[in-house]
Amino acid sequence: MKSKQKIREEDLFHDLFMDYYPSLLSFARYYVENEAIAEDLVQDVFVKMWESREQWEKVENFSAYVYQMVRFRCFNYLRGEKLRVEMMRSYREEKVDIMEINQYIEEEIFRLVNQVVDTLPLMYKQVITLTLEGYRVKEIAEKLNVGEETVKKRKQVAKQVLKEKLGKLYLFLFPLI
Repeated sequence: MKSKQKIREEDLFHDLFMDYYPSLLSFARYYVENEAIAEDLVQDVFVKMWESREQWEKVENFSAYVYQMVRFRCFNYLRGEKLRVEMMRSYREEKVDIMEINQYIEEEIFRLVNQVVDTLPLMYKQVITLTLEGYRVKEIAEKLNVGEETVKKRKQVAKQVLKEKLGKLYLFLFPLI
């Protein structure tokens, strides 16, 4: 069974909520400009008020006190929102920077691979170029009018030269040939 003190506190709190909620909601909306967020913030304030109800007696001007609580809660929310927006902007900028760096790396690898492929003797260069374009051994043999074993041998020699000249960059090319 609830004590009379507890019932009085609940009744007082209910009356305060009914009296202040509409105007506090309007006050919060002024700061956050969003109905749902304003409702959440004002409700948070009322929860805090209920949790600290023992301190109500110490408050000289309850009206000023409760408006100040809502104002501070709105400012804290806006500060958090500002940080969140700044972090998202920073993340997007960082993501763009990483994409630009990756594009540069891809272009540089492509340039280096082409440079090394260009140094190959013509018969090896043709086989590697056609392989990189997606042709199969049989198709390359037909295009170059050579046997399939010749294509395989030229491809093997070309791959070895590329591996020696490209070093670790060859790992990027290896899945393609």
